[in-house]
Amino acid sequence: MLALLRAGTLPFTFGSPHPTVAVVEQDGVFRVRALVVDPAEAEAAAKASMDERGLWTPEQHYALGKPTGQVFIEAPTRDALAEKLEAYPWPREW
Repeated sequence: MLALLRAGTLPFTFGSPHPTVAVVEQDGVFRVRALVVDPAEAEAAAKASMDERGLWTPEQHYALGKPTGQVFIEAPTRDALAEKLEAYPWPREW
């Protein structure tokens, strides 16, 4: 993950067993931010998927996540964010 950040590959998501946070550049700063799935959007997507293919999976649900939730870490540069990430007490679900 640190390699992706330093290489400039943004945004990217991570979490286990499904993506729960994203590393993004927003408003001129770098952030690790919670992914939020809009319930109405998920309901509509689930209905469309079930109507079309008869299938709706957790992966499809989590793919709708947007980096609009809680900001866990914020830094002015990629390197500063990488340093903070290395020192951060990672939650189990990450």
